[in-house]
Amino acid sequence: MDQKAPVLYQFVKTIYETEHFDDAVVHQAKRVIADCYGVAYSGAKTAAFEKALQSNSQIYGTGSHKIWGTNKTSTLSGAVFYNALAVSSTDFDEGHRKAVGHPASLVVPVAVVLGEHLGKSYQEIINAVIVGYEAGTRFSYARDPKKITTYSSGRWGAIAATATAAHLLKLSIDQWMHALSLATILSPGMLGGSTDVSTGSMAKEGVPWAAQTGLQCALMAQKGFVGPYLIVDEYSNDYEYNKLLDGLGKEWLINSNYFKPYACCRWLHTAIMLVLQLKEKHQLAVSDIAKIEVHIFERAIKLISSKYPKNTVQAQFHLPYTLASALLYNDVTPRRFSELNLVNQDLWRLIDRIELIPDTRFDQQFPDKLPSRVNIQLTDGTHFSAEATEAPWEATRQPGDDELYQKFAKQVGDSTDVLWRSFMEH
Repeated sequence: MDQKAPVLYQFVKTIYETEHFDDAVVHQAKRVIADCYGVAYSGAKTAAFEKALQSNSQIYGTGSHKIWGTNKTSTLSGAVFYNALAVSSTDFDEGHRKAVGHPASLVVPVAVVLGEHLGKSYQEIINAVIVGYEAGTRFSYARDPKKITTYSSGRWGAIAATATAAHLLKLSIDQWMHALSLATILSPGMLGGSTDVSTGSMAKEGVPWAAQTGLQCALMAQKGFVGPYLIVDEYSNDYEYNKLLDGLGKEWLINSNYFKPYACCRWLHTAIMLVLQLKEKHQLAVSDIAKIEVHIFERAIKLISSKYPKNTVQAQFHLPYTLASALLYNDVTPRRFSELNLVNQDLWRLIDRIELIPDTRFDQQFPDKLPSRVNIQLTDGTHFSAEATEAPWEATRQPGDDELYQKFAKQVGDSTDVLWRSFMEH
């Protein structure tokens, strides 16, 4: 590799020259695609999605591309936007620790919609998912930590979407470079801190706009629209070059992703897991719980802007709400985030018993780990405690295909078997 060549050139050339992926990577990509599609079915039923879809014809006009989980269609750009929105609406979609976000929600809608539009084979769509996932995750991971004001996936997501589209469009190396550099400029800026999610904003992490932007960047670059492709080298010190290039093409990051068993912010998953484990292990009755203390990193606490969430999106980032749901229902699935459940008095009474305590020890481990400690005190004075640093279904302990199938089935319903086979056995 020519060390004098622009970093972006070195990055693109390595991916560009990759022709084959081993069976394990391909199988994992199929799991990611299936999981995303299933999550879209739940997302399409949310109030946020339904409100956004009402503007489909006004914004995008008419088209024949499917909007997953509905009987609606849209244009190429519109289908990418709405499918990405559906995937991200319930916060049930997978993610990657190095990205500190959700690559698949940005990659899979572009790969499937554009791939079908271009008449590509399923294998070509799979390859594009692997490539886009790699690009987005590496660029997010390579950001200078001192300059990160938000972990919203939309901030870097257009890069993932652009790489996916560039692979399917078979852009030249130069076109690839311009497309990616355009994505760094046109990506949604997003608000800093936790403002973008703590208020319950339906825009959340900017995923659908970033996916649409990425598609447009690749299409424009194909027609000769150029960007400042030296942006990584000369115009910016926002990226750490070694993180972009080290190991590139040797191992694929999609293999070390995580999946979600709970439909809420990943930062909350360890605490939810611990509460459910303690409840099952000690056969706890909710009525016997006097108090719950949760020691956790401060960023998770800052996601909460009101004692009780005011809308369903806010609830996805609200640790006391998700813990109360877990205790009441023994799960945290999308149906627990209904408008009716937001005013459930049994749930509110549980929230009243939950205390969140910032822990500097855990702050030091975040975001590489998601540590939590849960203490449950019963009305008779008995205490139970548990601590963990990793959430369930992490890269080190991924769910089996059967577990992902069960998650898929709960969302897709009657079409489960046909759709699952179309993704996994094709």
